[in-house]
Amino acid sequence: MFAASSAASASPWARANNELIIISRADYFKADLGPVNTINGIVDSHFERLISNTYVEYGLTDTITLGGKALYGTSWLTRGGATETASGFSEVEAYVQHQVFRSPIHAGAVRLAVARPANFASGARPELQSNGIDMDVSALYGRNIINTPVKVFTATEVGYRKRISDSADHIRVDATIGLEPSENFLFLFDFFSTISMQNESVGGADFDIVKIQPSLLWRIRPMWAFQVGMTEEISGRNISTGRTYFFGLWSRF
Repeated sequence: MFAASSAASASPWARANNELIIISRADYFKADLGPVNTINGIVDSHFERLISNTYVEYGLTDTITLGGKALYGTSWLTRGGATETASGFSEVEAYVQHQVFRSPIHAGAVRLAVARPANFASGARPELQSNGIDMDVSALYGRNIINTPVKVFTATEVGYRKRISDSADHIRVDATIGLEPSENFLFLFDFFSTISMQNESVGGADFDIVKIQPSLLWRIRPMWAFQVGMTEEISGRNISTGRTYFFGLWSRF
């Protein structure tokens, strides 16, 4: 199996010793913010973001996986004919993961991550606003449902993120369903939810969001694969929801 989940959520199946996976993705996001009141009157507004998303997993041993991600991009906040632009890293994260158990049927792991969200966004996306770091602890579980005539698996991650800043802590629940009809194709459907603990300080970010993400992975060679998909933000609180289109290259060494 090339990978058991998307780059947004670590896999409960540990990488083999010395195995390295790199996922490079280009993400384009857009959210319509609706009419806003400016000095020129009421105008339409929208937020766009183009990000280079790099994700890495490395098998330090057969049970210990190291990983991380770095997101760098540019955002545009447009109000009528005026556009505000900002560029920079939107998030950098590193983690260590221990596989607690593994069998041909299922696997479980625990993960500890440290993240540094950035404050480069031009408003509209409060999850990018931070003046501190995040600590994240999570439990992961994956299960192979069937192996023939097609492979079907599921993976779930439940985590708590402590935001050492003015922003509210939150609970994450992420899930993946994978369908592998052949060695060359893998269909993924991901579900992501973030629930705020609403313990933010004055001026800190406080939001909830639920997202779904269908995608298709095409293995062109045993060590290379392409991924194409979209992320739809289906509901949210205190956040402007939108849609992301992405294209990625998976490499295994």
